Amino acid sequence: MSDAFQIRLYEHARDERAFVALNYRTFRDSIPPRETVDEEFFRRHHRWLLERYAPHDGTRNTVLVAEVNGRYAGHCWIGMQTDFFTRADEPWIFDISVMPEFRRRGLAQAMLAAAHNFLRARGFTFLGLQVMAHNAAARRLYEKLGYTSHAITLRKGL
Repeated sequence: MSDAFQIRLYEHARDERAFVALNYRTFRDSIPPRETVDEEFFRRHHRWLLERYAPHDGTRNTVLVAEVNGRYAGHCWIGMQTDFFTRADEPWIFDISVMPEFRRRGLAQAMLAAAHNFLRARGFTFLGLQVMAHNAAARRLYEKLGYTSHAITLRKGL
């Protein structure tokens, strides 16, 4: 990558607009292509998600920001998730997103490496994430980096 990039911690006043816009796009794109959602409903739901999970609350979350030549290029939002079966609180990637113009430059991989280092230094031994079945490129990246299936969600139309 020829562009200068860095990974830093999220700064709410500086990053909020770019974070919300990219997070919205990523969550919207996560809906499988064959499904439809009312746009106004989705906007309200996204606002609720941001209020409920509070990415700006550093006591509950860590957001790593990728910058390329000083421009917001992406983020990795890490929060805690309770395992359904063991009830253990584990770090979980709620969202990892790279702006389209900065994709395929290694930023997602760099943010994941930074997340792994950040969490390892705090004593964590696992990091979870969910990838939508239709997002084959993301799944290939995660598998290349050593992520393995932990659970598989199945669904059937009726």
